[in-house]
Amino acid sequence: MELFVAAAAVPEVDDASMAEFTEWAMDHVNSLRSGLPGARNATTTLPALAGGGVQPCARNWAAKDARILGTSLIGRPVTVETSASS
Repeated sequence: MELFVAAAAVPEVDDASMAEFTEWAMDHVNSLRSGLPGARNATTTLPALAGGGVQPCARNWAAKDARILGTSLIGRPVTVETSASS
């Protein structure tokens, strides 16, 4: 199994930006994959957006079931809410 993590910092995370970033990350990872796709060569990607504000709709969108591309590429979106340092 291959595991990829794609992370980006943005001012605010909403469901549209989370969906767009997840789609980009899964397409990008799919282009990098090695080996033959199939049940014995699964790939997981964790697309993560971090921001000072994460809207509840983005958290809910990310918490839904994993996204699947083809038969063996699984995406598990993650939101990260950051706070300003003092």
